[in-house]
Amino acid sequence: MIYLDHAATSPLRPPVWEAMQRLIGTADFNPASTHSPGGQAAAALEAARSRLAETLGTSRSSVVFTGGGTQSDNLAVLGFARAHAGGARLLVSAVEHKAVLEAAGRARAEGCAVDVLPVDSAGRLDPQLLEHRLAGEDDRPTLVSVMWANSEVGTVQPVRDLCDTAHRHGALFHTDAVQAVGKLSVSLQDVPADLLTATAHKIGGPVGIGLLVRSGDVELEPLSYGGSQESSLWPGTQNPLGATGFAEAACLAVDALPASAERWRELRTELESSLRDSIPDLRVHAEEAPERLPNVLSVGVPGCDQAVLLTALDMAGFAVSAGSACASGSSTGSHVLEAMGVTPDGPYAVLRFSFGPTTTEDDIGKAASAVANSVHRLREAGT
Repeated sequence: MIYLDHAATSPLRPPVWEAMQRLIGTADFNPASTHSPGGQAAAALEAARSRLAETLGTSRSSVVFTGGGTQSDNLAVLGFARAHAGGARLLVSAVEHKAVLEAAGRARAEGCAVDVLPVDSAGRLDPQLLEHRLAGEDDRPTLVSVMWANSEVGTVQPVRDLCDTAHRHGALFHTDAVQAVGKLSVSLQDVPADLLTATAHKIGGPVGIGLLVRSGDVELEPLSYGGSQESSLWPGTQNPLGATGFAEAACLAVDALPASAERWRELRTELESSLRDSIPDLRVHAEEAPERLPNVLSVGVPGCDQAVLLTALDMAGFAVSAGSACASGSSTGSHVLEAMGVTPDGPYAVLRFSFGPTTTEDDIGKAASAVANSVHRLREAGT
């Protein structure tokens, strides 16, 4: 199987597993325990917290471990709204991950004002639009949540400008950087977001651990109760092995980033060119964006059934995704594409290719050939 779905989960990297293995029997205990094994676990947890804080350009005390990206997004958005007892205001882009959009929907049901901001055809939010929406007299606590980079189409948002705009109007800024960490330069020294979400399994770390960076003065209401761990924001037994794997994966990804990003861009260009040559009516999503994730390519194939094409590629030995689960009543199965104005009349297959450390030029060549053959065969069969 040629794996081209790293934006969903990038398989655990061997050095990450080795770093976690070294703790087995020495630090795989409850960090809250007061005995020596618990102390060893706490030391491993805090070492991982420090490494991640340094990688992200923030302080160790601002890093809150959670169970993953969804939990971190929920804590940021819904936690902010509940901390202000429904008297807050949320502004989110229309292309956010469902973890943000559905948390915002829950906040709205609890009395919070929610403004969903439209994007252009590349999936990009205009800072001037945010400026316009924030202008005027409104003294409600306000949070702006815009993802750093989109998981489905790869659009990179102008997060520095958006963050500056939010701060200029007295609002806080949250960014979901799940797809950006390890693929782009992500530093809170450069983009001083008040809240930032990241997770391990997108960069070759373990599934089941994420983080939320929270600047010290941001009020959040916890979403669960029963302990004082993680500043009482994410109570429960902490995961020193997962945290260690997360930190190792982040350091590996960031250290390799300049070379990795260049190689991924070359692979993306090669795959895009090959697919265009063999499928003339192919549509490349977000191709006009000023910047895209180097490791993500999303395309649309008119006249093909998406489920059938994905199944054909899977049977041919290629792990590719559509970029999102199918949504009822959606012509593309994607709220992101619909927000970008992609609303085809007939069958339209969306394919998202995403690369990782193991992706090779040979993989790209074989994938391009398999997609072209499958599309031509399905079109001849009328499916």
